[in-house]
Amino acid sequence: MQEDERLRYKPIPLTEILTNLKNLSQIIMSLAYCSIFFNDETLYKEMEELDEKIDYLKSLLIMQASLATRDGEDAEKMISVFDMAASVDKISEISLDIAKLAYEHISIDIGDYLFINSATNFIYVIQVHSKSPFIGKTIDELYDLVGQIFDIVAVKRNKKFIISPSEDFTVEDGDKLYIKGFTEAIRKILELHGIKIEVGKLKLNREVLENIIYLKNLSEFMVDIAYGTLFTASKELAFELESMEETVDEITEQLKLNVIKDPALKETEKLALIEFINSCEYIADAAVDMTYSLRKDVKPHPIIERILELTDERYAVIKIGDEYGDKDIIELDVKKFGVDVLALKRGGYWYLNPPIKGWKLRKGDELIIQYYKEAEDEVSSLIHQD
Repeated sequence: MQEDERLRYKPIPLTEILTNLKNLSQIIMSLAYCSIFFNDETLYKEMEELDEKIDYLKSLLIMQASLATRDGEDAEKMISVFDMAASVDKISEISLDIAKLAYEHISIDIGDYLFINSATNFIYVIQVHSKSPFIGKTIDELYDLVGQIFDIVAVKRNKKFIISPSEDFTVEDGDKLYIKGFTEAIRKILELHGIKIEVGKLKLNREVLENIIYLKNLSEFMVDIAYGTLFTASKELAFELESMEETVDEITEQLKLNVIKDPALKETEKLALIEFINSCEYIADAAVDMTYSLRKDVKPHPIIERILELTDERYAVIKIGDEYGDKDIIELDVKKFGVDVLALKRGGYWYLNPPIKGWKLRKGDELIIQYYKEAEDEVSSLIHQD
């Protein structure tokens, strides 16, 4: 019996449990997208194990939270912890549903388009074999070997998951590496292992295809923002998530109609697409649910704030006024402060990763930015511009 199969109380810090839940939920969601886009039926079984780990951690979290609740005020603040746990559980189950489509040979098969045309981040699983060039090398050494930017978010070794391994972690024969990176980095790593991704020949209407990719990216982005919202206790970002959900709802309704009406698609292809569209909508809902307590003016539990202390990333909203109207994003000096512009809202529509040059800002635009805590003073001056 594996250790996780025996459900017993363990004095694991809540911060560690919450951090692991966050990381695992992001891994399993990315694997789900990968499985259906590349028609990879093998990932479903890997994800089942991750889902069991999430269930186990969620149970530990409930036990720890129960012990940490001393009075009514504590119970009120603990809502944020339970909201996060419930959302992670929902994301995990939805991700399994997506991967099960590929497992049952009902897939979207648009990996070729993504590899050629998309800057999308993926998580892919590499089984390290005896001839792998990764064996005996540290993660830090792998960066030089591959020559691309990527991250090993987890390693599975002897049925045990190692989340966020350090750069001096040494890869061994038999390890399974969960690698996150852009398509070029994944392609290079696969080539080094003699792996070729098999993709299908489904040819979608260009508009439908691009909306599928946008929907996937927006729902995934919303989960990332939900964590940032919770950890920074940003009520403003919590309401921005609701705005993103409205965009998701508008896209999904029309997208499903377009899929149903497309005479070029087989019934199984329509089923896969509609199930995937629904799943993206459910993931967006889970992201909004994670921040429910913030919208109800309930301050997150101090445990959540402690996670913020352990991370360098911060999130904020910049509302564009007269001062920066008709200027490029780069003129806000965002690069000078190490700010990453994640999204721009204009006319009720969210543009992800907008270009910082060549696209003029307008009064009324809203930017969601990510920055490091060292730049808080500079970012504060941008946020409170006249």
